[in-house]
Amino acid sequence: MPTTRTAEKEMRAAERRQARNKSIISQTKTSVTKAEATIAAGNIDAAKEDVKSAISTLDKESERGKVHRNNAARRKSRLMKKLNQAVASSKETKETIEKPKKRVSKKAAQTE
Repeated sequence: MPTTRTAEKEMRAAERRQARNKSIISQTKTSVTKAEATIAAGNIDAAKEDVKSAISTLDKESERGKVHRNNAARRKSRLMKKLNQAVASSKETKETIEKPKKRVSKKAAQTE
């Protein structure tokens, strides 16, 4: 427990700051989780929008000093890595679905 009046006052101020920061940090975690879930679902267009908003939220949080800038950078990097992998895998599946390779023998090609 604080022993001086100034320590008591600082403790009250810290509690107010903690209450204010808690909602902001919770909102950031929610936006990152939502973006990750959208990526996992495979909805690329919606995932891009969710990742964009999550990155924006992380930037704001780091600018305000609620989280360390390297922490925000690391989390943004992980999100983008997941999104890029999902986009790459969706392109591969689109190519195989849209453009199946048709095998034609040489004799069949000559008769046509």
